[in-house]
Amino acid sequence: MKNTKTSLFLLLLFIPMLIFADGAKGLFNNANKQYEQGNYDSTIILLDSIVSMNLESAELYYNLGNAWYKKGEIPKAILYYEKAKKLEPNNPDINYNLALANTKVADKIEAVPEFFLKTWWKKSLLFFNEKQWMYVNIISYSILLIFLIIFFTTRSKARKQFAFYLSILFLFLSIISGVYGYNSSKLLHSHNTAIVFTPTVNVKSSPNDNANTIFVIHQGTKVQLMDKLKNWHRIKLANGSIGWISESDFEKI
Repeated sequence: MKNTKTSLFLLLLFIPMLIFADGAKGLFNNANKQYEQGNYDSTIILLDSIVSMNLESAELYYNLGNAWYKKGEIPKAILYYEKAKKLEPNNPDINYNLALANTKVADKIEAVPEFFLKTWWKKSLLFFNEKQWMYVNIISYSILLIFLIIFFTTRSKARKQFAFYLSILFLFLSIISGVYGYNSSKLLHSHNTAIVFTPTVNVKSSPNDNANTIFVIHQGTKVQLMDKLKNWHRIKLANGSIGWISESDFEKI
């Protein structure tokens, strides 16, 4: 135990030198080495140092989730897997590990079936991430401009007609990718979901400690954040249950 504390202390002293010498890449590579050696505390310290530099990536959050999972800290593992999923929603490794971590959560909440159009909208929105939608938008808009130039400069009736129809197609793609990109960005930067960290939470009927407990949830459960009143948040579960909990009971994704 003493050796572990000494190692962690030396690591904390060494972090500024790592940042100076190698920056985030050096920290990340060292974190991977620590993880391979089973030094999960050191891994977390190194990766948290990158997060404190206001840097983020799906791989960074995924590795943090893995380290916390190895330590048996399921709520923190789920939190970072969810953060990683926000950046890469279709990553199979992230989704698999998130599902695995969720099997360790006490609450088994069945989601209320959504209206099929809402489900379709969410799935299509997550088909690409924010940057990919931006690339699709830029490419579509660029091709649109090319066909517009052809349309206004060519004298050939056939080419003009061809350019006209393709201009309509790429105008449509530009608009759609712009809408999807905007909503994908909004989803990425929103913080209206959270993971419960308190082992057992009595969900109240109103924002008051003395209010009736209407149901109980446990650490690791994902909640949707709705209204806020002082240090209380009205939450909604996947099954539609609604109540109030203290903001000290959760961490935002």
